[in-house]
Amino acid sequence: MKENDEILSLFVDFVSYGFLRPIEVCRLKVKDLNLKDKKMQVQAKNKLVKEKIIPQILIDKLPDLSKFSKEADLFTPESIGGEWRVSEASKRDYFTKRFKKVKDHFNLNKDYGLYSFRHTTITELYKEISKEANMTPYAVKSKLMLITGHSTMKALEQYLRDIDAELPQDFSHFLQE
Repeated sequence: MKENDEILSLFVDFVSYGFLRPIEVCRLKVKDLNLKDKKMQVQAKNKLVKEKIIPQILIDKLPDLSKFSKEADLFTPESIGGEWRVSEASKRDYFTKRFKKVKDHFNLNKDYGLYSFRHTTITELYKEISKEANMTPYAVKSKLMLITGHSTMKALEQYLRDIDAELPQDFSHFLQE
């Protein structure tokens, strides 16, 4: 995707590493990214504006944004940083259809969507943080909650269950006769 569609690739990176919903990526303006402080302002579904960090892995993928108007949309069909006067839903639908071409190319089923990248990255992070020494399940979730932006532990736990990120250890020894 990176070689064939740099715009879509960066869009997916914002979903993956920014832990944003596709509609939230579509709402981003150049002015929402503060690269100096490594923070972004995101219009989230549950809050008017939410501040999130921009991880270095994402900063490294961004072009020089200083040449764009602060009011420019971060993502347009033709470029990073430009004007795109359509509804947020139309923007999301556009990128969903653009990603569908990638899905079709790799024969991926309907279960794979742009949001899947967010699920995959959160699952990978959960497993990696779990490997750290002396990390209780609660400590892992507390650390992950700060990264993902879930507002409550209950919401994060439900999300982890929904995406099957948290699986139990083999329990066979409890069942042996």
